[in-house]
Amino acid sequence: MKKYLKILLFSLMAFMGCEELKGPVGPAGADGTANIYVEVVQMTSDNTQLIDLDGYGSGNAGYLSYERETSHLTDAVLDSGLVKVELSPDDGDTWYSLPYILYSGDDDGVEYMYTCEYAYAEGVIGISWWCSFDRSAQDWVNIENLWAVDYKITIVTP
Repeated sequence: MKKYLKILLFSLMAFMGCEELKGPVGPAGADGTANIYVEVVQMTSDNTQLIDLDGYGSGNAGYLSYERETSHLTDAVLDSGLVKVELSPDDGDTWYSLPYILYSGDDDGVEYMYTCEYAYAEGVIGISWWCSFDRSAQDWVNIENLWAVDYKITIVTP
């Protein structure tokens, strides 16, 4: 027992007698991150179009499509960068990553499902809204509060 007491006392004296070692100050780091581009856009009835799915141009069935051209989406980003899109239904207080899926239903079945997703290619990013049942152009306008919100586009270049 005396042996452990001596080890404990020696350890306490050793740690209490240590001084903090400081090396030389390193060089200042770079400000911010130059390889991240962030833009907040909003889908509206003026910049969004109905893509007609019935093939006859009647506008009775389709999905919404928004496209944003950007010089930040390069071939290098497609190969080794990152693209992320989020939506905010409450003016930027809360952000949800896409795909964003809203549905109603229970164990007996799904009543409806709305899906917001995105896709991108060199120079352009697209955001679309789909529904599990046919929606006309007027139907989509009637629920504008669902899709006419803020979208945050984040592009990380390599």
